[in-house]
Amino acid sequence: MTDLLNQPTSPTDPHRPGLPRVLGADSRTTLADGRDVRVVQLNNAATTPPFERTAREVQEFLGCYGALHRGAGPRARATVEAVERAVQRISTFIGQPDDNALLFTSNTSAAINVLARLLPLTADDVVLTSEIEHTSNNLPWRYNTPARVLDVRANDAGALDLEHLEQLFAEHAGRVKLLAVTGASNLTGFCPDLAGLADRCHAAGAQLFVDAAQLAPHRRIDMAAAGVDALAFSAHKVYAPFGLGVLSLPRAVVDRQPVDPGGGSIDMLSDARAVVWAPPAERHQTGTWNATGIVGLGASCATILDAGWDLIEGHERALVEHAAAALSNIPGVRLTVPASNYRSDDRIGTFPFVVDGLHHALVAAALEHEHGIEVRAGTICNHRLVRRWIGVSDAEQARVEVAIGAGDRLASYGIVRASLASHSTEADIDLLAGALRTLAADGPAGRYRPAPEHETYEPA
Repeated sequence: MTDLLNQPTSPTDPHRPGLPRVLGADSRTTLADGRDVRVVQLNNAATTPPFERTAREVQEFLGCYGALHRGAGPRARATVEAVERAVQRISTFIGQPDDNALLFTSNTSAAINVLARLLPLTADDVVLTSEIEHTSNNLPWRYNTPARVLDVRANDAGALDLEHLEQLFAEHAGRVKLLAVTGASNLTGFCPDLAGLADRCHAAGAQLFVDAAQLAPHRRIDMAAAGVDALAFSAHKVYAPFGLGVLSLPRAVVDRQPVDPGGGSIDMLSDARAVVWAPPAERHQTGTWNATGIVGLGASCATILDAGWDLIEGHERALVEHAAAALSNIPGVRLTVPASNYRSDDRIGTFPFVVDGLHHALVAAALEHEHGIEVRAGTICNHRLVRRWIGVSDAEQARVEVAIGAGDRLASYGIVRASLASHSTEADIDLLAGALRTLAADGPAGRYRPAPEHETYEPA
């Protein structure tokens, strides 16, 4: 088992005053050479550690929870009250419009799939996504709706081509029903102007759905003010436990038969098989709700709002500026999004890069085992943009697909991604830059063997 969370002999506190504290900020690990170091957490776009406050509130809830919507008594009443309070916190956090409802799923992917199946789309309708979307905001529209799905183009730095968007609206006038777009790219950090997109959608008779999985932890969200019609995100991206997705959508959409009916979705089933559905906000939440997850997410949302977005955004924007400078001048390391784009565009702190001559998964393994730095390697759920960066031909693409299909997941091309969060520091970025200088100049210090089933390399 990985040697993790061993107690430091001389604790350090990388925390900045005023910012929320996370569990495990001073986690340590033992490197391959025997050194004991603090873990540098730079895979925050994949998941964030929970806030200390969130963990406390969840622990308190676990000590008193009871049946949710299925019983009477003090513990059941306390559970209902805790969940209702959390729902209000979450609604406030995203600035939910008054005519929207919240549905809870297992994650963002599940939330988008539910939305795709709930919307009354036909084969004559058009749904627009884009070339910068996470797979989760692409496949649900292609496999769970009969609508025609078209992609808005993006440039090499992952910014949307707004002229192409207007062209698609014009070419399919009256048929475009939805634009489904990321609020912040998990690959390039690009944040589109949501209010501007909403205006364009509404002028064309379409609605705007935002995949906010990456946006929610980094930027203030006000759905009502921006004109966002529907939105989804996950708790584990927002410093809360795994296992909860959130979907905010117009009440008019939920006032219909659920796509996943079951226990809790009805108020009565008669002998004649007539169904009396539960109220719209409840009929789609089949079975027992993830009350603990809802309470945890509510605590994280309240923690961010109490700390203040001005402080959090200011801290993270300064980190993005520091990282763009620190990572752009390392011989043998190439940022696939130029540093200048992080200065000119609105981008969160996700930095994709390649190290000349080294497999992306080998770079990630060396960063972990030789430096204690957590990153992610691969195509990061956006194969087309990464393929463009790497310059993969059709013939090479075909070869890669055959090799992956045969079980060699390391046959894929890819990049390495470092991603920042509110608990990140300039020292974390400097440690990464130093490690990359060493790797680019000297290669890995240790020997590694491929582990294709896990898409990684392991110490030999």
